[in-house]
Amino acid sequence: MSTATRPAFVPTLPRSLYLETTNRCDSECQTCIRTFLTLEPPADLTLEKVKAIVEQFPALDRVVLHGIGEPLLNREIFDIVAYLKTRVPVVLFNSDAVSLTPKRARRLIESGLDEYRVSMDAATPDTYMKLRGVDQFDRVVANVRCLIALQREMARPTPRVSLWLTASRVNLDELPAFVRLAGDLGVGEVYVQRLVFNGFGLATEENALHGRLREREERVLDEAARLAPSLDIALRASGLTTPLESLKGEATGARYWAGCQRPWTLSYVTANGNVLPCCISPWVARDYGRLILGNAFAQPFAEIWNGERYRQFRTDFESAAPPDPCRGCGLRWSL
Repeated sequence: MSTATRPAFVPTLPRSLYLETTNRCDSECQTCIRTFLTLEPPADLTLEKVKAIVEQFPALDRVVLHGIGEPLLNREIFDIVAYLKTRVPVVLFNSDAVSLTPKRARRLIESGLDEYRVSMDAATPDTYMKLRGVDQFDRVVANVRCLIALQREMARPTPRVSLWLTASRVNLDELPAFVRLAGDLGVGEVYVQRLVFNGFGLATEENALHGRLREREERVLDEAARLAPSLDIALRASGLTTPLESLKGEATGARYWAGCQRPWTLSYVTANGNVLPCCISPWVARDYGRLILGNAFAQPFAEIWNGERYRQFRTDFESAAPPDPCRGCGLRWSL
């Protein structure tokens, strides 16, 4: 799709859907907006509500079950995954793995989940505590080790397990050790993700690396990139690029946000049913109320998708003055 003068009206519903199965969490991450602000009342998406939303879509290629919260805290998460796998080719979610007991690990495997992304951010207990806000490093390591062992025992290739590190000046030095940890656990993929900085906690511009790498930090990335193949680990960055390419780039130009496709290709529904343009938007929006484009519990999704708010959002996106969250995204996260 061309990024020039895209239409405000989109005739087909998106084929990629983000469902925030809960906004409750058992971590207190110092880079997460949830730790510092309450954007919505605590809620979980029930299987019944998931069905009511999903059955409105003629076709979905991918459903992502995370947002601002820990999916494993939703008691129906495994039933939700199993239902979605009858309709959708790819179902995945990010998790802190704190509550991934052996029983839950088995149910996770049996649910049919395609991909399980473990957000850890650290290779040592001290750095984990500093970033994640809870003293659970050893528990998470043991939980992931148990999940991998169960998969081997059950001879099940899914879910595909990966470890994720949101890179910042606090933890980048641990990336080589993080890769070694993945190798020790039998995890075959490590992802480096850029920090969304909004001024809260450790999510600050000073702590961000994107477009501001120092020579020493580039050496750390190079060391990790050379180490990973020797351990049979794929080291990648979100956006299907390399960590160095992801962190070295800069958001520049008069319309630095314009390459984003999200307002035309996907949508995000919170645990309270509010429809947002994407999963990054709550992290950077200055006016959360104006970010809400409709409510999936109150309206048919097709009416929201081409309703006045969504059409205005797309129109503003194509202008020289983008909507609030996109302005923040382009500067504090980039595309």
